[in-house]
Amino acid sequence: MTELLKVRDLEAWYGESHILHGVDFEVNQGEVVCLLGRNGAGKTTTLKSIIGIVGKRKGSVVFEDKETIGLSSDKIARAGIALCPEERGIFASLDVEENLLLPPKVKDGGLSLDQIFD
Repeated sequence: MTELLKVRDLEAWYGESHILHGVDFEVNQGEVVCLLGRNGAGKTTTLKSIIGIVGKRKGSVVFEDKETIGLSSDKIARAGIALCPEERGIFASLDVEENLLLPPKVKDGGLSLDQIFD
């Protein structure tokens, strides 16, 4: 299998609070990986750290053989990593399809609208 994402010794802070302490995992092409844990365990912080929207982080995040830990969040997004938050971060005045079409396409791949609706 082809390794798509490799996270090693990922640490993150919110201000002075050290939240993540050495997170390690890999995701291979075609795999679905779930982060499980109680509220406050660091699931969302792990994802936010991967996409570069946590103020202070260190470790290694390699996506498609490229280190991203030093990149800004916009460059990480353009590389193809995104976060779809659980919150209601949608536009209520738009229908489902219109909300799905909002993000710009940054690279080939992903699901078509028909596949999403199936």
